[in-house]
Parts: sequence; structure tokens; C-alpha cells
Amino acid sequence: MRQDSSDDLIRVGVVGAGGRGCGAMMQTLSVPQSNVKVTAIADAFRGCSDQALKSVQDKKDMVDVPEERRFEGRDAYRRVLDHCDMVILATPPGFRPVHFRAAVEAGKHVFMEKPVCVDSYGARLCLETAKLADDKGLKVVVGLQ
Repeated sequence: MRQDSSDDLIRVGVVGAGGRGCGAMMQTLSVPQSNVKVTAIADAFRGCSDQALKSVQDKKDMVDVPEERRFEGRDAYRRVLDHCDMVILATPPGFRPVHFRAAVEAGKHVFMEKPVCVDSYGARLCLETAKLADDKGLKVVVGLQ
């Protein structure tokens, strides 16, 4: 094991369980020597969450998402935040600034897909939220190609 590795479990929540969210979840679970576990998932549509969890069933030891931590609907992202240390934000980008703000206010580290916003309101909100994340000592990462 690496010298800088930790035995502390990182509980991961997924918001947006479509193609990109499912892919980000699989990539998170494939990092060698990491101590992560997906503990909650949310999507506007329940079928997407169920399908995403099926795609990682070969990693059962790294996934613990019982029925009570599978959320659906427009406000489902808020409920994931109670069950994770880090959240993957992979919803359509128009929602991302609001989801990002909620995650940081809840004290969560964030991985979010690009683009982070689609308009000037979202850009301002993301910039303000990034400052808040810095003030709280939270890590924020954005996916790039």
C-alpha cells in the first residue's frame, strides 16, 4: 500500500445516474488501493439509478446502496448529501450550480462533470461557491478531456 494512503473510508454519493454519472461511479470504484464505497444515489428517474447500480454489481464490496438511500425526483440530490463525504455531480449542466452550492453548504467534497454551468447566473453562483469551498477546506474537481 502507498505511504500516503488512509484506512478512512470515503463514502461517495452519486447525483445523476445516467451515462456520465454511471461512468464516473465506475471510474471512482476502479482506482487502485482506494478505500471508497458508494453509499447513496439520486436521479430524476428511478430507472437510471437502478441501471447504474446494476452496472457495478461486480464491485459489491464497494457499493452499499439499500433502497432507503436510492432517491428520485427533482430534489433527490439533497437527500444524497446526508449519506456521503464526497459527491459526484453528473446531472445536466443547467442544474449543476445549484447542486454544487448545496453540496458545499453541506460540507461535501465534489467531483462534477463539465460544463459546470450554462449561463451567467450559474457562472456567478459557481464562482461564489468555489470560494466558499476554499474557505471550508473542501476539494472540488471538474472532469476534463
